[in-house]
Amino acid sequence: MLFRSSPSVKVQGNTLKTWDIGEETTQRVQLSIKSAGRPVETNVELWHTPSYIPTKFKIYTEDGNLRPINCVIETPKHPKTVAVYNTAQLEFPFDANIAHTGLDKAYESLKDVEPDLVQGGQITPYTFGADVDSVQILLTSSKVGERNMKAKIELTQGPNQVKQYIEVYASSGYKNPFYCVIATPGANNAIRVINQNTVEFPFEAWVLPYETGSGGSDDSAPVVGGSF
Repeated sequence: MLFRSSPSVKVQGNTLKTWDIGEETTQRVQLSIKSAGRPVETNVELWHTPSYIPTKFKIYTEDGNLRPINCVIETPKHPKTVAVYNTAQLEFPFDANIAHTGLDKAYESLKDVEPDLVQGGQITPYTFGADVDSVQILLTSSKVGERNMKAKIELTQGPNQVKQYIEVYASSGYKNPFYCVIATPGANNAIRVINQNTVEFPFEAWVLPYETGSGGSDDSAPVVGGSF
């Protein structure tokens, strides 16, 4: 998490903060958002020009301390600005941090793992053992062409209780893939990836354990198509 290595910015409710990515050579930045245990509701946008937004996310998490937001924003074109808008009321501030951390493409570390192809309109669920502390998710259209992506990622716990969700739009899922790490404390966690686009706009999804070890002895491998 970025808060251990660089200072954060307090974003009050109903407030917009922007980060100018000044270096043209910066290909991606890391975004971290947390709160003091209160809900987080935010819209995050990558601005290439005032009229062109190649990717944007709408994010909700029930507890910004227990389940903070950690994702990577690809910034292949210049100029570029990342905008974070706290859409909640004034009494729900959060801390945000955006930094260039020298990360490689997420695909490079996952290229030896076969992804799931999520067709338009399809819902693909995954369940995890109690020992999985966090899950990494990569969505891209690198194998199906430069198509746009409209996706929703949901973290549920128990009987279909949504604890966190991220709605993703990218004008090109190849140039602007989406990568995040979602904390999954406790048991009975499930993640579902929903392709909100039409059938001719599939994308690839990698949903894999990221941190394991604290919750028990259950098998950490995801069960694709598991029940909720």
